[in-house]
Amino acid sequence: MSIVFSVVQTIIFILILWFVFGPWIGAISFPFQLCWLVGIGLANLYLLTTSESKFHFRHLLIVMGIAALLALSIQLYHQGKDALAKQQNYDLICLVHRPTDTIQSSIKDLTKFGLSEVEASKILEQNINGTFWTDKFFRVSESKMISTDYPKFDFDLMEDTPGAEIKFIFGNRLDSTANLSSNKIIIIMNHPLEENYEFNEPLNSSMILIQDLTGNSFKEIHLGEEVNSKLITIKKTDFRSFPYSTPLILDLKGRNEFRLHGFQWLEK
Repeated sequence: MSIVFSVVQTIIFILILWFVFGPWIGAISFPFQLCWLVGIGLANLYLLTTSESKFHFRHLLIVMGIAALLALSIQLYHQGKDALAKQQNYDLICLVHRPTDTIQSSIKDLTKFGLSEVEASKILEQNINGTFWTDKFFRVSESKMISTDYPKFDFDLMEDTPGAEIKFIFGNRLDSTANLSSNKIIIIMNHPLEENYEFNEPLNSSMILIQDLTGNSFKEIHLGEEVNSKLITIKKTDFRSFPYSTPLILDLKGRNEFRLHGFQWLEK
């Protein structure tokens, strides 16, 4: 009951913080709720040990031991995921598809974006017609972002390099001279997304995601059998700004939820 009350008190605290202090200070980024939950939980358990209940220090140690084991299990789980995905190496290409029956796509329409003939053929096998457009790609090498336009930028030292974070968010120039990786994640979208879509990145192979003409689903085409333990999220489109933006969230080793500027839309 003490643990349940601690959670309830924390939820009430978050609501008060949200409604009262949130508008006042403009934003809340520090994890107040975690500090409050730990503090109020320990306080409630301590009150139990000093009360006339049958809950004593032995029970307190058991509860703390279980909590420590759970925290250790979560930590080991994340370390295991990072170990499996220690060498993430791929190029991520965001293609905008404008469907039309009057224009029949060819392999050359896709290979000019750095796709191989095999990858282009796999896409065209899905009976996709229309035009394609992109001028950016994102490179992940040894589990961190790489700028091919500015090789001196270090993803691990973004804070020390003015403009580096913006460059990583908006990607590298994609032209006929770009030497792309043999492992690619090719995302093809044709309209804004109203719900998040998550998928597992490939490991030492390529994959293609093609958005359905309607709805929020994608067709996944794997060009290899191996699948990594890391997730990539295509976030739902942000309609609050213009042009509308559909960002991508990469789960990179040691740096969670790095946001990329994936797609732009001029109208909903």
